[in-house]
Amino acid sequence: MLRFTPYAWAKLLFLRDLGDTEVGGFGITPADDLLVVEDFQLVRQQCTPVSVQFHDDSVADFFDQQVDAGCRPQQFARIWLHTHPGSSAQPSSIDEETFARCFGKADWTVMFILARGGQTYARLRFNIGPGGALEMPTEVDFTLPFAASQHEAWQEEYDENVGLSLETALDDLWERREWHRDTGDDFVELANRELAAWEEDEMAASEWLRLMDEPSAV
Repeated sequence: MLRFTPYAWAKLLFLRDLGDTEVGGFGITPADDLLVVEDFQLVRQQCTPVSVQFHDDSVADFFDQQVDAGCRPQQFARIWLHTHPGSSAQPSSIDEETFARCFGKADWTVMFILARGGQTYARLRFNIGPGGALEMPTEVDFTLPFAASQHEAWQEEYDENVGLSLETALDDLWERREWHRDTGDDFVELANRELAAWEEDEMAASEWLRLMDEPSAV
C-alpha cells in the first residue's frame, strides 16, 4: 500500500487545484518506510493539461539538495507524483511514455496520479529479476505524525516552479482577448510581448500570464 501523511496529502491537494494544468513532482519518504510519502516536492516544470516536462537542471539541483540532507535516492527519486485536471486518474499514453523513459532504469518505481475529481491511481513497477508491475491501494494514514499545513509556502513553491508550456500559455492568452479589448489593450501587441518574454525567460512569461488576471497589474 502507498500511504500519505496528512501533510503530504494536503499539500498535493492544494497544488493540484492552483491551476488548470497537470502538476508533477517527487514523493519524499522516511528511510525506514519507502512507501510512506511524507512530503511532495516540486521542481521547475512546463505544464499543459495533459503533460508535465521537468527542467533537467532543476531535477539535478533537487537531487543534490536531498543527498546533501543525508537522504538516499530511494527516499526521493522513486515515487513520481502528478495530478490530472480532469476527473480521471488513469495514466495517459504520455504518462506511460514518461514513466518508462524517466524512471525505467531504477530498481523499483511508483507512478501515482491524483485527479481533480478525487480519483487516484498508483502502480508499482520493479525492474529486478523478471520484472513486473502491480497496481497499489492508496490511503492517507492519520496515525503517522504530521506537520500543520503551509498554504503560503506551498503557493510560493508553485509560483517558483510551475510554468505553462508555450502552447498552453498562448491558448490562455487567446481566451482572454475579449478582456483585453474591453480594457483598451491591443491584443496583438500583448501577444508579441508574451512571445518576446518567453524567448528571454519562460518562467517570467508564465508569471506575466498569471498577473494578467489582475487588471491593475497589466
